[in-house]
Amino acid sequence: MAAPPVPERTQVPRDRALARRVATACVGAPVLIAAIWFGGWALLAVVLLLSAVGAVEFRRLAASAGYRISVLVLAGTLLFPLLAAAGRWTDSGALAAGLVLASAAASLVSANRGAAPRHAAATGLGVFYVGALFAHLILMRDALGPVVALAVVGLIWANDTTAYFAGRAWGRRKLAPSISPGKTVEGFLVGIAAAVVAAAALAFLMDWPVGSLTGIGLGVALAAVAGDLWESALKRRAGVKDSGALLPGHGGVLDRFDAVLFGVPAGYYLWRWLL
Repeated sequence: MAAPPVPERTQVPRDRALARRVATACVGAPVLIAAIWFGGWALLAVVLLLSAVGAVEFRRLAASAGYRISVLVLAGTLLFPLLAAAGRWTDSGALAAGLVLASAAASLVSANRGAAPRHAAATGLGVFYVGALFAHLILMRDALGPVVALAVVGLIWANDTTAYFAGRAWGRRKLAPSISPGKTVEGFLVGIAAAVVAAAALAFLMDWPVGSLTGIGLGVALAAVAGDLWESALKRRAGVKDSGALLPGHGGVLDRFDAVLFGVPAGYYLWRWLL
């Protein structure tokens, strides 16, 4: 006996979610593109805002997973973008060491001092995951220029967008069901291929080395997928669907920028090493 047809109303929420997702992207993407293009205070303001909201979201995720995160220490996430904007990134090592010590000290305030190491580790992770990784948007734009920075972000978006739609259309096999049930092998492969093709097209258009650019495209795409899965693992540990609700159709800042947080640093270092 054939299965009954799926009622039409079950498709409506999915279509509405997609519409909200596209609408949010149409508003947010031009803002980020403009900030990267103009750089300076505009980019710093955007990165500081993203870092602040991302830190709040990470603290909520950590609290849901049973970790105590110090608000004062987590404010250190904002110092990494400030160092990058001031051209003082060489001081980030000293800042990182200070924040590790501050995380350890703050965790001792907890009534359950036996859990201090894991609370400190979670705090340190939040500081680096949000602040240090977001700061690479500024590092990349200032060191490599707006065209390269936008190219790397474009490769991430090419991977993310094509993987999303390919997964919806053809996805059958789960990529990481225990972490992110929505990710499929088919979407993953199409997304990687799209990023590589986009990188090759950019190489021809900008007269950049094709081999190096396709390697960068592959590395950026793989890092973006890793960032997506990593944030999904954090949410799975916290038992929540989204990191926040700020961006309609996407969830929170960490939901929208999970691929960027891993993909931009990968693109920044690969570009410096290969070109």
